[in-house]
Amino acid sequence: MEALWNRGTLTAAEVCEEVCEKRSWSLATVKTLLSRLVQKQAIETRPDGRRFLYSPMIQRSDYVGGESRRLVDRLFGGKAASLVAHLAQSEALSEDDLTEIETLLKELKQ
Repeated sequence: MEALWNRGTLTAAEVCEEVCEKRSWSLATVKTLLSRLVQKQAIETRPDGRRFLYSPMIQRSDYVGGESRRLVDRLFGGKAASLVAHLAQSEALSEDDLTEIETLLKELKQ
């Protein structure tokens, strides 16, 4: 999905150029994944001669929002504060992260 969000409409071979080396995937693996994403209606496909073009049907921000909510619901009982507390307790937050969170909280309170 990242390749399609970043570059728009691509062929399976172009998606493979973006991800295959990084993930040790083959073109066949990419085609299988693309087929599953078409079935889930996350991407659309259209013929282009002897090949197919793939395009995202959902925006990255919409996907991230939904996945974030599901993560919080599944792992933290629906409480985002519990996620932040976990990250803080496990020292997974940098000073920059904490500053950014503080700024976001101030903006939300206004």
